[in-house]
Amino acid sequence: MKRAAAVAALLLLSAMPIAAARLPKSVVPSHYTLSIEPDLASETFSGFEKIDVDVKAPVDSITMHAVDMELKDVTVTAGGKELPATVSVDAPNQFVTLKLAETLPAGPAAIHARFSAKLSKQLRGLYLSKTAKRKYAVTQFEATDARRAFPSFDEPAFKATFDITLIVDAGDTAISNAPVVSDTPGPGGKHAVRFATTQKMSTYLVAMLVGDFRCIEGAADGTPIRVCSTGGMENLGRFALSAAEACVKFYNDYFGIKYPFAKLDLISIPDFEAGAMENAGAVTFRETALLIDDKTASIERKKGVAGTVSHEIAHMWFGDLVTMAWWDDIWLNEGFASFMTRKPIQAWHPEWRVDLDAVGGTIGSLGLDAQRSTRAIRTHADSPEEINQLFDGIAYGKTAAVLRMIEAWLGPDVFRDGIRTYLKKYSWSNAAAEDFWRTMAESSKRPVDAVMKSFVDQPGAPLLLVSESCAGGERRVTIAQQRLTVAGQKTQASWTLPLCPRGEACRILSQPSETIALKGCDAPLFLSRAGAGYFVADYSADERKNLRAHLRDLTAAERLSLRGNEWLLMRNLRQDVGEYLALVRAMPRPEERPLVNAIADSLQFLDLRLSNDANRNAWAAFVRQSMRGYTPLTWEAPAGETAEQAIARAEVLWTLGEVARDAEVIAGANRIAAQYMKDPASVDAVVADRALALAAIHGDAAMYEQVLQHLSTETTPELRARYRGLLTEFRDPKLIARTIEYIFSDKTRTQDLPRMIGGMMFNPAARDAVWAAVKEHWSDIVAKVPTAIGGVAGSAAAFCDPASKKDVEAFFTAHPPKGGERGLRRALESIDTCIAFREAQQKSFDAALAP
Repeated sequence: MKRAAAVAALLLLSAMPIAAARLPKSVVPSHYTLSIEPDLASETFSGFEKIDVDVKAPVDSITMHAVDMELKDVTVTAGGKELPATVSVDAPNQFVTLKLAETLPAGPAAIHARFSAKLSKQLRGLYLSKTAKRKYAVTQFEATDARRAFPSFDEPAFKATFDITLIVDAGDTAISNAPVVSDTPGPGGKHAVRFATTQKMSTYLVAMLVGDFRCIEGAADGTPIRVCSTGGMENLGRFALSAAEACVKFYNDYFGIKYPFAKLDLISIPDFEAGAMENAGAVTFRETALLIDDKTASIERKKGVAGTVSHEIAHMWFGDLVTMAWWDDIWLNEGFASFMTRKPIQAWHPEWRVDLDAVGGTIGSLGLDAQRSTRAIRTHADSPEEINQLFDGIAYGKTAAVLRMIEAWLGPDVFRDGIRTYLKKYSWSNAAAEDFWRTMAESSKRPVDAVMKSFVDQPGAPLLLVSESCAGGERRVTIAQQRLTVAGQKTQASWTLPLCPRGEACRILSQPSETIALKGCDAPLFLSRAGAGYFVADYSADERKNLRAHLRDLTAAERLSLRGNEWLLMRNLRQDVGEYLALVRAMPRPEERPLVNAIADSLQFLDLRLSNDANRNAWAAFVRQSMRGYTPLTWEAPAGETAEQAIARAEVLWTLGEVARDAEVIAGANRIAAQYMKDPASVDAVVADRALALAAIHGDAAMYEQVLQHLSTETTPELRARYRGLLTEFRDPKLIARTIEYIFSDKTRTQDLPRMIGGMMFNPAARDAVWAAVKEHWSDIVAKVPTAIGGVAGSAAAFCDPASKKDVEAFFTAHPPKGGERGLRRALESIDTCIAFREAQQKSFDAALAP
């Protein structure tokens, strides 16, 4: 092959906003041959690629994506002819255009290029990760960062196969999407690791990892499974391996399609911004999301690891096998993975009651969706900044809640059969929202398309205004639909809504107001059977009293749903807080862990907003009475206590210590914390988490030093994370100052910076000080974690006063949070809502506490 003269272009992103632009469809990739050589010592990489493409119509230029790299020796071959390419850069759109001297005919062609760049330090693209011992080269490409590792057609619809070779230092391991097919020694102590050809996939699912990774092995239904980590921590992956084996087996059966890739690797990375990433066949994780020690791990951490593993493996079907056509349908990936997450865990560990956690997830999503600043599930996005903001609670939580409602309406078998049909129909290709709901409607012979379109394309959640009358043994219920918002705002809207009342057949509501007939008048009216409905119902005062009098007639899921329903009405100023507190008083005891925790969380929320010096004693008495009877009030585990009961007991004790300021509980927490720091295995980690936090809240400099000592010496990710989190709990001003200094020093890893800032923002004693530090260090935050700006800006939601809101607005007017605009809007609305809530509910709160 004739070698063309070097054509180089340094691709530098400017600070100007990314324009709304997509690649033309005139040239479509089919196969990438990639060879990449990281140089960990110099923190750079270089590579060569050949991209086989199909030219749909004659062109004299080809446009691709590439960012922050140097290109040279760029040529295009077609019909036996090699054409040199001149490279021009469109930095705002992250494009490069290869200009050819001749027109390229329609048909097959190949792009050849050499490239080089620095290993990123922003936890995206092909980036540098470090431990105290060494460096690693790892990848994070979702959503639009494969273009930072190799020139590519970096949009999800441009699926292709990949042949990847990684040239790495002697002794290092290389991992990618497919199994290794050869490992060949090379010059300079290097060796070339070549991987098998991948299945057809989008660029954002490519994975490349280089370092001293060590793995443990397992399998499920013939699929080899490994859990890998940096050297010395591989045995901390045993639990995750068991979870992965259980999940693969479950999904193989549920989807009716065997795991679609040749192998499954789960790899923990020392520096990783997200929780995990579903690269096809090579899923990457933050260490704390994958690695735990059975001797010291809490049951909550085990649930967390199992949930993350389950979510990512679900993506192998929803996202990797079938991929959304464009990012506005990211819910087809994330929402389905979130919906599916609990199913294999429920089968594997039914005693964990993740079925009830799903009800809590619906309540949480409804609360988020009640904001004016919410968005539709399907929201238009073009630029990388716009796309990154779509990975939020709407894409994940709301979608999962809506799917759960549709499953309850159709029935689990009919719903599953529709999913199987959809996955088979679109395997190895791309799909849009209409493809999904059209397939589900055809499979189920129900109007799934009308329901889904109603919930996917319309922002907000339904508020049902309910009134009823009874005559001749028939109950007539009139239901008017509005959008759930804070009372007093314009809320006219309606949905095509599956309604499944308790004890009744399901039906569809499609009008702004309609009347339905239900059987009998004696049983309390409850419109969300099993708590599956994605709506809030505003019942009459009489019906609300009737429900409180018959709480034991409801299932645990329905009681959890009712509590959430009443909480959301009160939070949105449609019901007095006194009504909610009456429901709290009436709840049966004992109760399932999710409901106990939900009540405890709500009391903590009210404590921060409505308790004050005048009502504190009465409030503490109310909290003590409200928490009594759910669990034994002891830090020591009673005989025969289950894991779920232990979590509930720990949450009750935390609430009594933090909210009721119970001196005896706090003293017990100090004792348990001291015992745990001497011997972690001697205390249940669930209990230890709450005891340590209470001890830190009341802790002095001596305890602070103990926490720092443990943080520097603990070897497992979970224990380090536990002690790191404790630093944000201290209330002493001098210790708060030390934590802020720690956060913005080189002692805090980039991946942990946003979470520690958030923890301090929600510490009422630290909020003002850490916000001042955020403003001071803003340029460093933007440089280190540009994709986490939304979360940092969103932490301003912790404020609840006009002066702070004005300050937040002024700062972000001067320093626009590029990529965090939606998070900022939510935060500002949350501040407004908090101020209005305090003004509207204080009188009712005080009256409810009066003797």
